[in-house]
Amino acid sequence: MHRSVAEMVDAGGRTAQSFGVSRLFGQIYTLLYLSPEPRTLDEIAAALGVSKASVSITCRALEGWGAVKRIWVKGDRKDYYHAQTDLGAIINNGLLSAVNKKLDTAQIQIKRSIELLDDDNEAAGNKDFLKKKLVEAEKYRSKAAKLLNNPVLKHLFAP
Repeated sequence: MHRSVAEMVDAGGRTAQSFGVSRLFGQIYTLLYLSPEPRTLDEIAAALGVSKASVSITCRALEGWGAVKRIWVKGDRKDYYHAQTDLGAIINNGLLSAVNKKLDTAQIQIKRSIELLDDDNEAAGNKDFLKKKLVEAEKYRSKAAKLLNNPVLKHLFAP
């Protein structure tokens, strides 16, 4: 791999990590984005010096985000992958979807915590404080969910 590509792949990995996804996630996407031809799992693993199993798992996650596409090559039984370049589709199908799922999970947990707090007679001293904080957390979560599901934002990143 050319040194300039290696540096970009490394930077892609660091960027992915800063957004809370795995380093390999960013490395694979960047490698495929910079590749003129689709690559096999073996080629990706060799280029990055990681196991084929790790590459396979990460490529499936990237597919789920709509960031890479599996390609069939006539006469070859191997799967080939190439990067999708439609940033809007990746954001809508991957990033926003993942964040919305986490916000939904947070809503369930906040509700459950409030119910537990309401049923807990031993938290008398902190009960009002804790409930206030949980209600505040739900307000923040709700605002974030509304922002992410705003039709203007969705239109901005529409494929």
